[in-house]
Amino acid sequence: MNMQRRALTLVGSIAACVTLAACDVQDGQYALPKSTSTQAPAATPVAASQVQIFEGEPNRAYTVIGPLDIEVSKLTALHPTPTREAAITRLQEAAGRLGADAVINVVIGENRVILTSWGSRRATGTAVKF
Repeated sequence: MNMQRRALTLVGSIAACVTLAACDVQDGQYALPKSTSTQAPAATPVAASQVQIFEGEPNRAYTVIGPLDIEVSKLTALHPTPTREAAITRLQEAAGRLGADAVINVVIGENRVILTSWGSRRATGTAVKF
């Protein structure tokens, strides 16, 4: 029984090391490295009003943060139809939360009625940092 428990502990430790792709071995014991964080530090949010919108590529160097895909909808037939400005504002808000300076390659769709909404407008783009 004791041998089985030691074998399972060893297998679990090795699996953890393989999963993390780094592990320290000291005196036959497996230990996790002191720092295993591979995530980038959290981005500092940017005010939505400061996020620039480009329908194409900007004329300056940038780093891609990630894709954005938002939908602006109206809840009932009595609510106003979603506008291009509302879609742009929503893109700016989403990009600002990611710490982006701009959204490039923006495409804003036409209004459409979908199963879950009386009216909807979709907008996509790529959040970037200059």
